[in-house]
Amino acid sequence: MFNSTVLKTVKASVFTALLLGASATVHAETSLVSDVANNIEQNISAQMQDMMTKAQTELSLSIQAQMSEMLFDMETEQQVTNEQLAAENKEQPLVTSAVAKD
Repeated sequence: MFNSTVLKTVKASVFTALLLGASATVHAETSLVSDVANNIEQNISAQMQDMMTKAQTELSLSIQAQMSEMLFDMETEQQVTNEQLAAENKEQPLVTSAVAKD
């Protein structure tokens, strides 16, 4: 009877130790997975911020380039218009008297 009680106690102790060991292993694995997931989340967040900064910079540069092109085109059109007006004014003789000569 003493042997069966000791045997039951030893079995219960071993079973408890296995459960605690398994629980500690699961907790350690959960902690490891949690740490890896947190690191991945931080890396993705940092990369997204970097991408957003680059996208904002590229968008700003693109808008500046388009505005520069538009201003250049407007200035070019204005110069052409001014040259055309100057050419028209040169072609028409200036009438200085009310009597036209034949």
